[in-house]
Amino acid sequence: TDNAAQRRYELHDAGEIGGRLEYEDHRDVRVFTHTRVPGEHEGKGYGSRLAKAALDDMRRRNRRIVARCEFIDAWIRRHPEYEDLRAKADPR
Repeated sequence: TDNAAQRRYELHDAGEIGGRLEYEDHRDVRVFTHTRVPGEHEGKGYGSRLAKAALDDMRRRNRRIVARCEFIDAWIRRHPEYEDLRAKADPR
């Protein structure tokens, strides 16, 4: 779920937030800043599910991303079919 009010994607598990991917928006670029999966949910693939869902959402919206989050950066390197979503420059 894209929780735009909190500027994060959330993965829900049994009524709890099983993980979140925080972002900032800068014009047409979404900057992914931090992925967090609580300890009790680690090892379940939640981070990967968040990454894929968020990047698929960016593709549907025809937006570019910057991966300041190390997890997202590494995930994209392991899934090169998402490299085309990277913005040419960081909007800082």
